[in-house]
Amino acid sequence: MKQCAYSCCREGKRDAIIPVYEKDTVCEAMGVHLEYDITALVDTSYGKVTIIHTLGKLPFAKLIFLGMGKREEMTSAKMREVFGRLPKYLKEPASLVVKHAVCEEVDLHQVAALFAESYTLSAYHEQRVGKENEPYADVDLIATEDISADIERGLAYAAGINFAKDLANTPANIMTPERLSAEAAEMAERYGIECRILDQKQLAQLGAGALLAVSQGSDQSPCMIVLRYQGDAPDAPYTALVGKGLTFDAGGYNIKSNSYGMKYDMCGGADVLGAMEIIAANRFKSNVIAIVPASENLINGSAYKPQDVITTMSGKTVEIANTDAEGRLILCDALTYAQKHMHNVTRIVDIATLTGACARALGGVYTGVFANDEAFYEQFVQALKESDERGWRLPLAQEYRDSLKSNSADLKNVGKGSGGASVAACFLQEFIEEPVAWIHLDIAGVADKEESGATGAMVRTMANLCRNK
Repeated sequence: MKQCAYSCCREGKRDAIIPVYEKDTVCEAMGVHLEYDITALVDTSYGKVTIIHTLGKLPFAKLIFLGMGKREEMTSAKMREVFGRLPKYLKEPASLVVKHAVCEEVDLHQVAALFAESYTLSAYHEQRVGKENEPYADVDLIATEDISADIERGLAYAAGINFAKDLANTPANIMTPERLSAEAAEMAERYGIECRILDQKQLAQLGAGALLAVSQGSDQSPCMIVLRYQGDAPDAPYTALVGKGLTFDAGGYNIKSNSYGMKYDMCGGADVLGAMEIIAANRFKSNVIAIVPASENLINGSAYKPQDVITTMSGKTVEIANTDAEGRLILCDALTYAQKHMHNVTRIVDIATLTGACARALGGVYTGVFANDEAFYEQFVQALKESDERGWRLPLAQEYRDSLKSNSADLKNVGKGSGGASVAACFLQEFIEEPVAWIHLDIAGVADKEESGATGAMVRTMANLCRNK
């Protein structure tokens, strides 16, 4: 995708994509060239696509009109959605006339970035093992101003989100913790990011008892992926993005009745790596740490068991009430590592497919959001709005924390009764030390869709939060 300077009516052999709002006048020059009035044929309703064949009367084969609906109702979120409908209609290279999509809320440069991102994301589909993905039609953008930087920005966002999707969509027998760490290291090398992979021996030396306990039932060794991006002064604060990298979850001895779909239990970790790619590609002026604890949760003779007591990296002990509540265990050691072993981390966002309770409460629509700091939460809300993603704040209350009390350890890894999403968040909060500002994102309901796989939920928001700092 590149900027193109020609006029679609006079030159160029690519099919022309023309966004058109209700009440807009369809270009009269086109009707003159085609020798009939095309106005009645074009459906300007939101999301409607009208294809008109030029029959050799113009240099290109087709005019593709993209219905934008009412101009005064257009938003960036709606523009993302309508641009995302195009890939299935395009078989040949085409050119988009950018100015026709401009509205009060979205200017020319934003249109260019939104199209580059949305079109690329919508053209994505899960890679079949052993097969090459079919290429999608290339689209040039026609504009009277230089939009090359906007296009590159949009493509960078799409690349980060699609990277996260690729990681999570890859089958678990291929995307092991070792493979995930190799993918992270390759991405880091590509952008000049500092990368460290903590292996099982190093994790034992650090006292990462929670992460190591979860991995005991697997033949795959665990690891902790640590990336450091310095875009600001060395003494400037760091934001840590911590993502659950459970590459497959069978539930351990609290075995799941159906573990189909559990390759997506690493979506939080994948999304953190995708956000890091966006941050690095756009050279944001911020300091960011990415931490992904990676493991499997399976069963063998060494697997951890209900009522075992483990010692976490923080020194706190945890009674295992349920081996299927493993995500919070690998995250708690990563949270401690971010605070005790990384320089000047003042803000933390953790993200995980953590609880079925959150998925049941919010469905596949909203991410569950928990926060311990109002100012940080407001910054997050602004990043959400800018990113056109949706989150819903849920409570952290003492009653949820009380349900984690244990007779044999400092706390249990699950509570009793309902409110499971809040209980899990309260467990994680036990490992946050003041004055660190913290946000927990539960993406259990939005991380993947049955029909299309991983979604890259919250990748854009995390990147924008770090950009805005």
